[in-house]
Amino acid sequence: MKYIIYIAFFSLIACNSVEDSMPISTEKEVEEDVTFKEGVYVVNEGNFDWGVATLSHKRYDSDTVNNELYKSINNFELGNVAQSMTLIGDEAYICVNNSARIDIMEETTGKWIDRIEIPNSSPRYLHQVDEKKAYVTDLYSDKIYVVDLKKNEVIKNIASTGWTEKMCQLDQFVYVTETKTVFDRRKGGQLLLKLDTNTDEIVDSLKLPIGPIDIVKDKDNMLWVLCNGGLEELQPALVQVDPATFSITKSFSLSADDYLSMPSRLRINKEGDQLYFIQRDVIQQDIYADHFDRKVIVPKGKRLFYGLGVNPRNNEIYVTDAIDYVQKGWVFRYSDMGVKLDSFQVGVIPNEIVFQ
Repeated sequence: MKYIIYIAFFSLIACNSVEDSMPISTEKEVEEDVTFKEGVYVVNEGNFDWGVATLSHKRYDSDTVNNELYKSINNFELGNVAQSMTLIGDEAYICVNNSARIDIMEETTGKWIDRIEIPNSSPRYLHQVDEKKAYVTDLYSDKIYVVDLKKNEVIKNIASTGWTEKMCQLDQFVYVTETKTVFDRRKGGQLLLKLDTNTDEIVDSLKLPIGPIDIVKDKDNMLWVLCNGGLEELQPALVQVDPATFSITKSFSLSADDYLSMPSRLRINKEGDQLYFIQRDVIQQDIYADHFDRKVIVPKGKRLFYGLGVNPRNNEIYVTDAIDYVQKGWVFRYSDMGVKLDSFQVGVIPNEIVFQ
């Protein structure tokens, strides 16, 4: 969920009620014998406070798209702003941040299993640490939650100093981005946290450029962090961090003209040597390059790119178009060379792409 959603949201409903602005569902109910496997899930946020987050699914070998599958199967809405989905075993954990909970469903049937309620929270992402434990980051609470995956409940909190976001694990350590915007008056932010999974304690932190959001690890087990520059400073950067020394080894400045050109959605290919992110267009960056040359692999044209995924099976690129944050969005599929292969319509504000 980006802050620009709020700008678009309020401008679009200035003269109308929320009900007037909400899209009318024309989706057919999901057939009873459908299974969701060998395909891609799309997590559609839905607009803030409208409570219309949805899930879409498309099999790799089919043209059929099942939209609004969660509501169709379970007879209740997913909730208010679905942020992310993590697949663990046969289950899918969905962070629904403005509803302060994590919903759990069967991955291949879409059937609701359980729910982790986290009062006064805004859960962002869930990372599986091992078979028994996961960490959950949060926007507002200044906490990282430790979840027991056997009992599906929060068992402890790890204190942070601000908004925690993406996570990446190397051996016993989980690295967490702690970010901040100009509207955030908390003392934390602009950090990479190093969390020891044996003790569930933050053991170190590294100062980063403004707005660290996404993190991935490459083939050499180096960490890459995308920093969006904040909403006002507009000084985005892509940095490489050596976990052995816990220091920045490369830093590329990414110029930005306004908040719409803030970079987002850092991803990496299956070989671990090519980075991808959105900065208006979809940009590709070689991990061994000694400078940033803004290689556009997928130009945005008239679209508003919002979500991004790189299929770990074949490096195909999936990028979503949020259009105007009110209409149902689209997913566009490209080869790793940037050749368009397919497109399909999904739900409102398609955010995360989850590959099975």
